[in-house]
Amino acid sequence: MSDLSVAVVGHANAGKTSLMRTLLRDSEFGEVADQAGTTRHVEGGALLIDESQRLALFDTPGLEDSMALLHILNEKFPATSHEGIERLQRFLAEVDHYPELQQEAKVLRALLSNDLIFYVIDLREPILGKYLDELKILSYAAKPVIPVLNFTVQGKDNIPLWKEQLARLNFHAFVAFDNVHFEFSDEVKIYQKMQTLLADKEQLLDELIQSRQAQWQSTFNSAKQLVANLFIDVASARYSADNNEQQIEAQTQALQNAVRKKESACVKQLLQLYQFRQSDLKNEVLSIQGGEWQLDLFSSDNLQAFGIKLGGNIAKGAGIGVAIDVAVGGITLGAAALSGGVVGALWSVKQRYYNEIEAKIKGKRYLCVDEATLQVLWLRQLQLLNSLQQRGHASFDKITLANSLELSTDNLPKNWKSYLRQLRAYPQWSSLNKKHSSNEANKRELLLTTLVDNI
Repeated sequence: MSDLSVAVVGHANAGKTSLMRTLLRDSEFGEVADQAGTTRHVEGGALLIDESQRLALFDTPGLEDSMALLHILNEKFPATSHEGIERLQRFLAEVDHYPELQQEAKVLRALLSNDLIFYVIDLREPILGKYLDELKILSYAAKPVIPVLNFTVQGKDNIPLWKEQLARLNFHAFVAFDNVHFEFSDEVKIYQKMQTLLADKEQLLDELIQSRQAQWQSTFNSAKQLVANLFIDVASARYSADNNEQQIEAQTQALQNAVRKKESACVKQLLQLYQFRQSDLKNEVLSIQGGEWQLDLFSSDNLQAFGIKLGGNIAKGAGIGVAIDVAVGGITLGAAALSGGVVGALWSVKQRYYNEIEAKIKGKRYLCVDEATLQVLWLRQLQLLNSLQQRGHASFDKITLANSLELSTDNLPKNWKSYLRQLRAYPQWSSLNKKHSSNEANKRELLLTTLVDNI
C-alpha cells in the first residue's frame, strides 16, 4: 500500500488528539483531557483513499520541555559540526542519558520517520518562547511543516499575532482548523497546503481531496434522505378513533408515541452517519399535538382527482368547487342525505377517499399531527443536521435541539403548504400507519426528491 504519512506534533494539550479525532471522524480515538501529557505514546490512524493508497496520521506526545531539548541540541551538537537533522539523530542515539526527555524523544522519532509534520497551535495561548523553541526544533528535521491554528473561534484575537510570528520564522503554509467548530472547507485546505509542499505527492493528495469530498457529500445526501423520509412518515400518519373522548385520547397518545419513536430513530441514524455518539446529544422530547384529520377537498391535488372521477352532471354543475361542496354537505348531514348523483360520486372515488367519507358517516375521526408540530419536527432536524455538519469530533459540548417555532419558518420548504396537502391525501405513504402500502410509490419518491432538494 502506498502511504503518505504525517506526524501530528505540538505542545502538550494544544489539540493534537482532537485534530486526529476530527480528521478520522472518530470521537473515540486516543484520550482527550484538560491536563497536559494525556497522550504518552505515538498512536496512529489512516484516511483511506482507495485499496492501495492512504494518508497515515500519527498522534505524538506533547512537547513539554522544548527549552531543555533545544539547549542540548545546540550545546552538545553545535551547528559547526552537525546539521540540524544530524543533531536530532545524535540526540536519539544518546537518549538514555536524558531520561527526563523520553517523551520528546518519541516526538523526534516521529519527525524523522514521516513525510510531513502538522504542528498544532492553541490560539488561546499567547506566543511564548517555548513555542518558538518547538518550531526551531521542527526545522531541524528537514521535513515540510504545516502549522495548524487550532481553536480559531476562541482564540481569534491571537490569529494576526501568530501569522506574523510564523512568517518571521519562514512558515507561510499555515492553515486555520478548529477541531471543535468544524468546517469541511478548512479540512480541504489542509490537503491543498500539503500539495504545495509535497510536489511528488500531488496526484495522491488530489485523489484524497476528491475521495473526502465525495464521502462528505454522500454523508450529507444520506442525512437529507433521512430527514425527508421522517417528515413524509409523520406528516402522512393517520390514526382512526371512534367519536368518543376515551378512544380519541388513547389514539392520540399512540400517535404521539409513534412519532417520538420515529424521530428518535432518525436522530440516532443521523448521529451514526456523522460518527457521533448518542451521548453527544442533549435531546428535548418533541411535543406532539394530535390534530383532528380534515381532508382538504379543495387542494389542487384533490380537485384534480374529483374532477376526473366525479364525471356527469355533478362535475359539470356550477363548477368543481360547487360539486364538491354538495358532496361535503351530504357527508356532513349523514347517510340519509346521500342520494342520486352524490352517491355515484361517492362510489366513483371509493378507492381514494372512501375511508374518509365513511368515517364522517359513521361518526369516526382521523387523527394526525398538526402543522405547527410538523414545522417544529422539520426545523429540529435541519438544526441537528447543521450542528453535525459543523461539529468537530473533539467537541465536549452537548448538541441541544430547540423545541420551538422560534427556529425561523424561513427554513421551511418553499411549497410547504402544497407538500402538506399532498401528504395528508396519501396516508399509505407512512410506515406509522397500519395500512402502509406501496401504492402511488412513484409520487412518494418524487416528493421525497423534492424535499431533499429543499434541505
